Amino acid sequence: MKKITLLFLSLIFTNTFALSPYIGSYDLYADTKMGNLKIGSAILNLEMNDSEFTFTTEAKTESLWKALYDYSRSEKSTGNEANGQIINKYFSVTEKIKGKIKNDYEITIVTDKNYALSSTGEEFEIKPGVLVDSLSVYLALSNDMLNNPDQSEFTYQVVDQDGVRYLKFIVDGQENISINDNEINTIRVTCEELELTLNLSIKDNFQPVKIHKVNGKTKFTMLLIEFRS
Repeated sequence: MKKITLLFLSLIFTNTFALSPYIGSYDLYADTKMGNLKIGSAILNLEMNDSEFTFTTEAKTESLWKALYDYSRSEKSTGNEANGQIINKYFSVTEKIKGKIKNDYEITIVTDKNYALSSTGEEFEIKPGVLVDSLSVYLALSNDMLNNPDQSEFTYQVVDQDGVRYLKFIVDGQENISINDNEINTIRVTCEELELTLNLSIKDNFQPVKIHKVNGKTKFTMLLIEFRS
C-alpha cells in the first residue's frame, strides 16, 4: 500500500501550449491481485495571468482505499513563458498520510544565478539553460511538442527535493485512447528514468489523456474523465 505514496509524485503531469488555462479531472487506477481497480482521483489546474502561470495538482485516495490508506498530495509550480520557453520560479509539495504531514518543502529557483534553494536549507547548482521542476516539466514537454512537432526526443534539467537531474522523453508513435465512448488520437511519449508512459492529445495541445507509471512491482494508470478550458 505504501507504494501508492510514490505514485503521486510521478503522476503529476500536464500540459498545454503557450499556456492556455484548463482544469483536468482524472481517475486513478492500480493493478492489484483483484484486477485493475480505481483507488482515487486527481485534478490538474493551470491558471494564467498574461505570461505568468500557476500550475497545481491535487491527488488523493478515495473510498475503501482512503479507509485503508488515507493519502493526499498537492503540488504547486509558478513561473512564466518567455520566448517559447517555460521559466520556473517556485515549486512546493505537501504530502499527508492519515492527516499528518509526511513531506512539506519549497524550492525557489534563481535561474540567472544558476542555483535552486530548498526550504530544507539545501542549495542545488544548475547548469546554464532552462530549469524546470518535477511538475512544470510537463508544461515544458507539451509546449515544446507543439512548437517542434517533428522532434522525437526532449531532454530537461529538472529540480526536486533530491536535487537536479536530466530527464529524457521519447516520442513513441500514435495511439487512439477511448474516453467516454470518444476516440482520442494521442502521441505516446515514454521516459525510461521514470518508468513512465504518457498519452497526449494531439487535438488539445498535447494535454495528458492517459498516464501510466510503474512504481516497484505495481502499475498505476491515471485516466482523463473531464477537461474544462
